Amino acid sequence: MLGRQLIKSVTSTPQLVQARAHSIVSGPPRVKISFGEKAAHGALMFASWLTIPVWVLTHMKEYKGQK
Repeated sequence: MLGRQLIKSVTSTPQLVQARAHSIVSGPPRVKISFGEKAAHGALMFASWLTIPVWVLTHMKEYKGQK
């Protein structure tokens, strides 16, 4: 009985994996974004990427146990 359930579960797994079909159409953007908005988003991303490394580097003495 346990063997049958195991065989059923193993054979039914390919049905769980679905084939995905994507179609990508390249073209001009529907809504243009201004340079100011691009610059603001770029600056925000840049600052968010550097926040943790800068925090760790500025507190390195505390992490080493030196004050």
